Amino acid sequence: MRALRLQFALVFALLTGSALAQKAPDLNQIVTHMEAARIRAKQTEPFLLTREYRMFHDDDVNPTSEVKAEISVVPPTEREYKIVSSKGSDRGEKVIRKILDHEDEAEKSTPPPTAIVHQNYDFGFEGEANFQGARCFVLSLKPKRKDPALVEGRAWIDANTFLIRKIEGQMSKSPSWWVKDVQLVVLFGEIGGVWTQLSSNAVAEVRILGKYSVTGKATNLQTGVTAASNGAPKKISALAPAARAAR
Repeated sequence: MRALRLQFALVFALLTGSALAQKAPDLNQIVTHMEAARIRAKQTEPFLLTREYRMFHDDDVNPTSEVKAEISVVPPTEREYKIVSSKGSDRGEKVIRKILDHEDEAEKSTPPPTAIVHQNYDFGFEGEANFQGARCFVLSLKPKRKDPALVEGRAWIDANTFLIRKIEGQMSKSPSWWVKDVQLVVLFGEIGGVWTQLSSNAVAEVRILGKYSVTGKATNLQTGVTAASNGAPKKISALAPAARAAR
């Protein structure tokens, strides 16, 4: 019996020592790999992305507005959008246009103010978590400035690919006097072979009008295609990554 207890104690000591010997992931390395993965993910063919948006007031089940948009992207920085359909309150379309205008304008900067990079954030390592079946590093996000494009919260980074899978938090600065306490959840993943924003949910308190939420969902993505001036999809030749990078 004594020998058996000794064996168990030895096995436990070995397992414990092995666990203690494993170092916590290095935050700087995670950030470096994450930023490199972001650049690689942008090296894709041009594509046409379809998103569907819905706006809700308070806790209403039915949306007050529904908007469908097509977004043409020629990596790394060229993009434009077209509203394909809109129904319900015109307030919804106005909000969606502002969101898409902001995305278009942000991509003209290097790095974009929306990018999760060290130029925009101070990071902290909060631990590991499983998200949608993937092992992730969870990083805290602390904006380096007050900017509506930045989020104070957390990001889930895929431990294998170092691509961002989820961002959750609060806008570091309100986009206007009318809007306050904007809470965001944004999910990312692969669609049509491109790593992109899959869905978003923003909830805000609007002065006088109350609570509003806006959801967005990517419903289709076609590579090698953008929108022509008449709104019809058109095929275009892909640029080599080196050529795009030189632009």
